[in-house]
Amino acid sequence: MLSFPLLRWLWATAAVVIAGHVVSLVVWPEYVIRDNSIPRQFDLNGEGNFASWFQSFPLLICALLTLLIAAHYRGQLSPLAGRWVAASALFLFMAVDEASQLHDLFTGPLRGGLEIDFGVFYFAWLLPAVCFLAFCAWYFAPLALSLPGVARNRLLGALAVYFGGAIVVEMISGFAVEHGRRSTPYLAVLTFEEICELAGVLLVVGALVALLRTVQPRTTIALLSDGGTIGLTPGAPASLPTEPRAEQLP
Repeated sequence: MLSFPLLRWLWATAAVVIAGHVVSLVVWPEYVIRDNSIPRQFDLNGEGNFASWFQSFPLLICALLTLLIAAHYRGQLSPLAGRWVAASALFLFMAVDEASQLHDLFTGPLRGGLEIDFGVFYFAWLLPAVCFLAFCAWYFAPLALSLPGVARNRLLGALAVYFGGAIVVEMISGFAVEHGRRSTPYLAVLTFEEICELAGVLLVVGALVALLRTVQPRTTIALLSDGGTIGLTPGAPASLPTEPRAEQLP
């Protein structure tokens, strides 16, 4: 069996990307905005570079992990299985959005229509994002409530770090941008935001890995046809330490 320390390598790569981003901004700021420069590959706010690809990769892993958890719940005939599938689809969409910056399509029209020059909603995509996040909190609440206390707190804490950066710090950057997009205050807030997002999503990966290992440590991934159809089949759960009944997952 091949083994790979996924989380360790993800954290190590994240440290390299963050260090490259900071060094590039401090030492080679003029190269960060050039298309074919190496410093641009570490620009965490850029598009079509290594940093943007790496930021989307952990979200793809989250989509796969939640799909594997959904396979477990489906095997248990749990009514929560559909919500885990929806969570997987949401992580997949977030990965695509992270790589392509689709959310920025809302910023121009909303900012112009609302005549926002700076402030909390200067990045106007936050308006629909906050509404959508509130809906997701309501829709996925049953998933959180079904988890054991430790797993729930770990996952919610990780999500708080991620969305704290993506939403709250992004709101703060709406004030900092008044100094200019290449100003030190704005770049400092931007860097902190990206660090929160990267750390948060890696903490989410860790929380989901721990959860999956608890509920379904063995899952078979099979090719079901020549067309590439993939099937997920939960295997027999491994022996787990005895826990209080109230802490058991369905």
